[in-house]
Amino acid sequence: MDRHTAAAASHVPPQFTAEDWSRIVKALRLSPQQANIVGLIMQGRRDKQIAGELHLSASTVHTHLRTIFVRLDVQDRVELVLRVFATARRPTDPSAILKID
Repeated sequence: MDRHTAAAASHVPPQFTAEDWSRIVKALRLSPQQANIVGLIMQGRRDKQIAGELHLSASTVHTHLRTIFVRLDVQDRVELVLRVFATARRPTDPSAILKID
């Protein structure tokens, strides 16, 4: 289990398997803490709930969110969730893009 898998394993959104979530986290280049925050957002948590669950201040969660938004070039939570789902649909094998059935 790599560091991304280990760090984000407890906050895997129900939409994904732990393996898929690890791949998404890696593809989005999220830190373990960012992965936890995004995972909780995907579960519908608000900033105060995330702060309580991760034992952080709401201000720290907000700072992490701003950093995540900039890194992923999104404006809000809706775009963030859409980016996560778009990343989930990408093939893991780059050559799969060129395959025609």
